[in-house]
Amino acid sequence: MTNDTLAPELTAAIDQLETDDPIQALATLTAYLAAHPDDPAGHFYQGDALAELGRLNEAITAYQTGLQLSPNDPDALTSLGDLQLEAGRHQDALASYRRVQELDPHDSDALVSIGLVYQAQDRTDEAITAFNQALEREPDNLFAINALGDAWYGKGEHEKAIEAYRKGIALDPEDPAAYHSLGELYYDLEEYEEAEEQCRFALERDPAFSMAYLTLGGICMDQERMEEALTCYQQYLKYERSPQAAEMLAEVRAVVEGLKEELGKQ
Repeated sequence: MTNDTLAPELTAAIDQLETDDPIQALATLTAYLAAHPDDPAGHFYQGDALAELGRLNEAITAYQTGLQLSPNDPDALTSLGDLQLEAGRHQDALASYRRVQELDPHDSDALVSIGLVYQAQDRTDEAITAFNQALEREPDNLFAINALGDAWYGKGEHEKAIEAYRKGIALDPEDPAAYHSLGELYYDLEEYEEAEEQCRFALERDPAFSMAYLTLGGICMDQERMEEALTCYQQYLKYERSPQAAEMLAEVRAVVEGLKEELGKQ
């Protein structure tokens, strides 16, 4: 559905979400749904706003309400599965993704999503099987390639993980996530120069890619480059906006305060 076909209130809510104002978006959508309770799109966007606010269970309920009105919407089912996976409701997420598969047996992304649930359940071999099945259907599926890299990384199969990440980079040289994943792997291997290079490649493509700053901060700390570490962690705090990152944000704020004290920047 394009924005041109949406009610003006929904278009306004989308604009509010895109400008990082989920509170106003939620207010707009709540008012709209009071007058149009049978519009599934309103419930789906309400779910997006609630998710942005970290209210996952309410977001799931909003999507479920919309799907009662439009039960065969594969995009909404995928989004519901993503929310359920994020909330740790693994069996529910599997059911949502499998429904997407029923609607479109050729959807390779649904297989990747199923593999991600297996990965979250520490069923890594099954996850790898699902990712490879997705790649059999769509060999250039970046979602599957990067997920496969993560799975091999989790198993300690570093060469296979590097091969997957580099394949993803070759297919899409502008994707910052693959560079960062590769940087994280090299960081774990204590290959700091290569790790830093990959993280900086990620930031060249997206200067707001918060996780690259977090990894760079760790690299600088390990090399006792405290001034640079402070800058990296401050950049992470500037750009990280996910409600799910609250615990990490608190930890990084504490590190920043410690570094400021150490460097005499209070």
